Amino acid sequence: MKSKQINAPVGKKGASTPRTDRPSSAKRQSKPRSKNGKPAANNFRNPSKERRPSAKEYGKPRGKLKVIFLGGVGEIGKNMTAFEYGDSIVVIDAGMSFPGSDMPGVDVVIPDVTYLYENRDRIKGILLTHGHEDHIGALPFILEKIGCKLDVYGTRLTLALAENKIVEHNMTDKVNFVPVSDRSVVSLGAFTAEFVHVSHSVAGSMAICLRTPVGTVLHTGDFKVDYTPLGNEIMNLNRIAEIGKQGVLLLMSESTNVEKPGYTMSESVVQETINQIFREAKGRRLIIATFASNVDRLGMIIELAKTYRRKIALSGKSMNKYVETAARVGALTIDKNMFVDIDDVNEVEDGKLVILSTGSQGEPMSSLTRMASGEFNKVQIGANDTIVISANPIPGNERDVYNVVNKLYRLGANVVYSALGAVHVSGHACQEELKLIYSLVKPKYFIPIHGEYRHLKQHAMLVGNLKHKKSNIIIPDIGDVVELDGSTFRLSGRVVSGSVMVDGLGVGDVGNAVLKDRLSLAEDGILVCVLCVSHGKLAAEPKIVSRGCFFEEDGATSIIAELTGQIKAEVVRMNIQNYNGVANVKSVVQRIVRHYFRVTLKRNPIVLPIVIEL
Repeated sequence: MKSKQINAPVGKKGASTPRTDRPSSAKRQSKPRSKNGKPAANNFRNPSKERRPSAKEYGKPRGKLKVIFLGGVGEIGKNMTAFEYGDSIVVIDAGMSFPGSDMPGVDVVIPDVTYLYENRDRIKGILLTHGHEDHIGALPFILEKIGCKLDVYGTRLTLALAENKIVEHNMTDKVNFVPVSDRSVVSLGAFTAEFVHVSHSVAGSMAICLRTPVGTVLHTGDFKVDYTPLGNEIMNLNRIAEIGKQGVLLLMSESTNVEKPGYTMSESVVQETINQIFREAKGRRLIIATFASNVDRLGMIIELAKTYRRKIALSGKSMNKYVETAARVGALTIDKNMFVDIDDVNEVEDGKLVILSTGSQGEPMSSLTRMASGEFNKVQIGANDTIVISANPIPGNERDVYNVVNKLYRLGANVVYSALGAVHVSGHACQEELKLIYSLVKPKYFIPIHGEYRHLKQHAMLVGNLKHKKSNIIIPDIGDVVELDGSTFRLSGRVVSGSVMVDGLGVGDVGNAVLKDRLSLAEDGILVCVLCVSHGKLAAEPKIVSRGCFFEEDGATSIIAELTGQIKAEVVRMNIQNYNGVANVKSVVQRIVRHYFRVTLKRNPIVLPIVIEL
C-alpha cells in the first residue's frame, strides 16, 4: 500500500493537493480568519489519509513509551497528556480550568508545562480532541511558554475556536494549524495518529488512535454514544471496533459520568422538549440560555425558530463569537435575514422573537444574570417571557443558577430548567457506554482519565468488574509518568507539574502566598498602622486605619485607643532597651496587633505597619 504525503503546505509551488476524506460539507468550509478578517492561510497545512503502519514496519522497539500526565486527572479540566518515545513527543489537548473559591482574583488555571519547555525540540505536534475550554483554553499560554512554532491538529471547528484565542493573544506566528476529519491519519515522528469521530456536546469531536513502536494507544477524548445525534454525525463505532480487533495496548477513557448507571440521553430528546416549548409559547417571547459551545444545540434552536417563524437575537460575547465561528467554518447554516441585533429586540413582536443568551451557569456578568437583576438595559424581563435554561448546573454553580431562577420568577417570567424537563442532556458517557467502548477495544492496559480521583477510581472498578486484570490498571496523578510496552506497565517517576494561575496579564506570578493573603483579606480584612519615629521616639500619635476588620465609625473608638496605647508603650520600651531601626519597629507593631486581635476579637487580619523615620 502506497504511503501518501501529508505535510505539504497548502499552496506550496510544485506540491500536489493531497486527498482528504472529510465529508463534502467540510470541503466547503472556509479557513478560520485572522483578526483583520483575512484568511490565515500561512498558518494552515492540509493532511490526507495515510496507510497505517504495522508493528513489523516499526521494527523491534528500542525503548518504552512514556505517558506523562500534565493535567486532567484527579480534577475536572486542564486536560493535557504528553506521549514520549525516543526523540518524539506528542501532546493531546491543551486545556484550562476555572478557579475555585480558594483562588480569589484568578482568571483561569493552566497546566505547568515546564517539562515540555525543557524538551521543546522534541515536540512533533499538539492534537486537539475538541473545542471546549478544558481542552483548548490553555493553548496560547502554552505556545508562549514553549516559544517555538508548533503544528496543532484538530477539526475545522476546533481549530477555528482555537484560532480565536491565538489571534486574541497575538500568537499566530507560533502555530501551524492542520485541519483533520474522521479517519485522517498524520505522521508525528515516531508516532502516527488517526482521528475517529465521536459524539459529544460540540461538533467536530474526536477520539485519537495513537500508533507507537510498542503498540496502539486509544484516547477517547470526551464522548457519549448517541445513536440519534443532531446533525446525523453518529459516532464511528465501526472504526473503534476495527481498531480493537487490530489490537490495542492501552485504552485511556474519560470518566466524567462514570457514577451514573445506564446510558446518556440522546440530544434528540432535548429537541423534542424545546420543540414543545416553542409550540406552547405562542404569543410569548422566548429566551433560551445554553452553552455557547454546544453548536449542534444552537443549530437545532435556530432551525426551530425558522419553523415557527421567529426572529433570533444573540446576547453575550461568547454566544456571538461561537455562532460567527461555527457559521464561518460550515458547522452552522444560518440565514442572516432571521437575525436581529440585540439593540432592536423591543421592535420585534414578542411571539415572533427568540433570544439566544449566555448565562446558563449563573455567571455574574452574563446576559441572563443581568436580565434577572434588571441590570441589562436591552432586555427587560416580564410576565410574557418564557425562559429556558438548557443546561445542568456545573457542581459548585447550583446556588448561582437558582438565584437567577428565583429572580426571573419574581419578575413574572415562566422558567423551564433541567429539574422541570428534559431541556439538557450531558455530553459524557454513562456506565453502559463506557462498558461498550471497553468491550469493543479490549485493551491490554487501562488508564481512566478526565475526572476527579473518585471518578477515576470508580472507572477502574467498573473495568475491573469486566474481568480486566487489576495489575494492568493505573490511576495516575498529575505529574506521573507511566512507562509501558508489551510486557511492562508501571509508574516510572514524576515530572515538574501542577497549576499555573493566570491573573490579568500575569501568568504564574500568583502563587500560594498571594492566594493566602487574598483569602485572609477576604476573611479578616487589613489593618494599616502608620508611625512616625525620630531617633527611636514617636514623633506623632500612631494612626490606625481599618479595611474589613471593623467599621471605624461604629463603636471602634475603644479598640483604636487600646491598640494605640499598646503600640506607644512598646515603642517607648524599645527606646529604653535597644532601638534597632525601622524593621524592628515594624516587627513589634505586627506582633502587638496580631496578638490583640487573636485574644480580644478572635480574628487574624493582615497587619501592614508603615514606619516613617524622620
